[in-house]
Amino acid sequence: MMEIRHSILFCFAFFILSHLGAQDVMFPDRHSTTFSEAWLSCQTAPSPNPLRGNGHWILYNLNDTYALQNSKIWNFNTPERINSYNNESWSVNPLQGKLADGMRDVMIDISIDGINWQEWGRFTIPIGPGSSMYQGVAGPDFGGKIARYVLITGLSNHGGTCYGLSEIKIFGSIATISSVEDPLKDATLSASPNPFNNGSVISLTDFPTGEARISLVDINGREIFSNNIDIQSNNTTFDISGAQLSSGLYFLNISQNGASKSIKLEVIK
Repeated sequence: MMEIRHSILFCFAFFILSHLGAQDVMFPDRHSTTFSEAWLSCQTAPSPNPLRGNGHWILYNLNDTYALQNSKIWNFNTPERINSYNNESWSVNPLQGKLADGMRDVMIDISIDGINWQEWGRFTIPIGPGSSMYQGVAGPDFGGKIARYVLITGLSNHGGTCYGLSEIKIFGSIATISSVEDPLKDATLSASPNPFNNGSVISLTDFPTGEARISLVDINGREIFSNNIDIQSNNTTFDISGAQLSSGLYFLNISQNGASKSIKLEVIK
């Protein structure tokens, strides 16, 4: 098994572990409370996954393709300064970020190429304690899914004004080339008409037979609906009604066999 984590944070953790004292033996995997050892987003930006729209997100490039297994997460762990040292400016000024800025509910997506994304699902991260003895919490188990990119999108935080995360550590093993072949590489997805008003016909061509998951999200990444369909032939169609949809852009995503295809839809009324 190989441990995958953010390279800067890995160097920091190595330094800590190489200088263990008697107290540190009880907390072998503790995490920094230094702001420079964390990530903080106070302004939204377009997501690498168009289905997520604009938001607070962090993208991990693992620099190779791995079969991902279990993980561990350290939430934003910078405490607010509550005292001062001889009124020195570095000690009386508030630290940037608060524990309440730590991510709470997140959506996790994975990808092999950084273009086609597969939704892993939602995960909830407890608030950080602001302690130097913080050892993190168990993160999601990816169950051997193949990926090079891991995208974490904040859906909510613990009451702050920004979104923060300190570190994620993922265990995995290098995946062989044969194991990362896209099962939907020959599949196509289209919609007619598009743009549409009352409705559109979605056509799936050369998708493997079997169950697939359909989801429709708006430009802000909010899921409008999701459903499962049974694909029984190389050419499958279904209807999307525009009756309950407002004017605007949407993304239709089809997930199957650990891969996904998406298409942009536009509703005009």
